[in-house]
Amino acid sequence: MENGKIFISYRREDTSGESGRLKDNLEQIFGKENIFYDVETLEAGLNFDQSIAKALNESNVLLAMIGPHWLKVSDSKGVKRLHKPDDWVRKEIAEALKRGLRVIPVLVNEADMPDPEELPEDLKELSLKHAQELTSSRWSYDVSILSKVLEKLITKNPEQPSPKSFVSPIPEPKKWWSKNYLWGIGGIIGFVVLFNIFSPKQDNYVEAADSSLDTNVPAELSQEILIPDLVGDWVLNLEGADGNWISTCVFVQDGSNVTFQEYNPDGDSIGEGSGTINGQEIILDYYSSADQLKGTFTLRTENSGQTWAGELYYPDTQATYKSLLSRN
Repeated sequence: MENGKIFISYRREDTSGESGRLKDNLEQIFGKENIFYDVETLEAGLNFDQSIAKALNESNVLLAMIGPHWLKVSDSKGVKRLHKPDDWVRKEIAEALKRGLRVIPVLVNEADMPDPEELPEDLKELSLKHAQELTSSRWSYDVSILSKVLEKLITKNPEQPSPKSFVSPIPEPKKWWSKNYLWGIGGIIGFVVLFNIFSPKQDNYVEAADSSLDTNVPAELSQEILIPDLVGDWVLNLEGADGNWISTCVFVQDGSNVTFQEYNPDGDSIGEGSGTINGQEIILDYYSSADQLKGTFTLRTENSGQTWAGELYYPDTQATYKSLLSRN
């Protein structure tokens, strides 16, 4: 197999974010030197036309990133840029087709493959190419399918192996109290029961939550009983307008304060959060490193902390996702 570059052709107004994310994924597999991405690859002061021609000479495949606005983007006079002879996206794809490079249309954000009559003459062949779809809800899986095709054309970088299968991080061993606190609490309650049988009630005691017990529990103890244990691995299910997906969250807890790291099925860290647990409710500040968005989790439990249900809200996009946490 002859080595060569992967040329990523995209329109900034249409697929800039997805193209950059795909570039990062492919660099892990094929090496940064084998990816041509004009924003970062072109050096200042070089002739753009000559640089594109040189990059295509060194490439085996061109990925034509197509989003929902790929055909619609127009100049200041309202002329569609794809139909202008000097449009760089058009020139890149047309030249790749002319040279006989493998051209793969990559559809993102639910874009449709353009019809031949929507394309200028030198791009009509593009409509005959089999397309690869990339979706945000199953991004890692879709990229792995595309990578298998590219591996037939481009030599993988031996120093950059493909991401390994996800192995959940091993949480730190729980302290004796976190594993046996129910036994300890039971002993304390038993002592309190006996104490109250043989001595007057004290003013600084409150009634126990379980009214079936004719006894009193210290206020400090009643609060501690209401803090469920979140330490360990949890499966996070998110459901939104743009699809459903699953990730793994690893929680660390210090009393009512909790933090967590989120991982996708490939084992990549995609988010993190922190907050507090108050009785039957968790409120967490969340940051998605995959989407670079800040949000807030609000979760409640109706089964003593076995599962937590609620929602994730992104203020910047005003998007809301139904959320469910369950033990892994």
